[in-house]
Amino acid sequence: MKIQRLLQWMTAVDRCLQWFGKPPSTTGNGAQRPHQPSTKRVSARGYTLVEVLAAAAIVSMSATAMVSLSATLMLQEEMALRISVTRNYQENAVRLWQLGLSTVQITALMPSLTQNAVLQQAMFASPTLVESGQTTVNGVVMETLLCTAVVNSSQNPGAKSAGASYTITAYRPRLVTDLRTAP
Repeated sequence: MKIQRLLQWMTAVDRCLQWFGKPPSTTGNGAQRPHQPSTKRVSARGYTLVEVLAAAAIVSMSATAMVSLSATLMLQEEMALRISVTRNYQENAVRLWQLGLSTVQITALMPSLTQNAVLQQAMFASPTLVESGQTTVNGVVMETLLCTAVVNSSQNPGAKSAGASYTITAYRPRLVTDLRTAP
């Protein structure tokens, strides 16, 4: 009775294996087991559904990672452009002040945000120029200026969001007319 059940179980296992495309099992001496079905299924060479799904999952995760990395790099490039435009504007304003122009003259000379689309997109608000007094460096009286600008950190071109604030401290010697006495 036990042998008959064992043979029935082995036959059922062989049928399942054949259904999955595996060759039938054999006995220890290499002969086919008894009670094999007369129709044999030909094993097809190819990929199983599980292998295809696993490969598709790996490819889709790789594609998602590449898209995410690309978006991050584009955002970083856009922010670097905004920061460089803001810093360039500040440095130009400071250079004009160091040449002897007043803050009112510099404001009138530099392009305004309302007239320049690049500046409008890069900066949150117009930069401020504040003369902060005088200081003495190595016995020379120097005037100081603080030029502060805020970068627009919004990802939406139609909206603005205050980002990092950059301040440049500039120095210039007092004007020559102030240093010389009248003859």
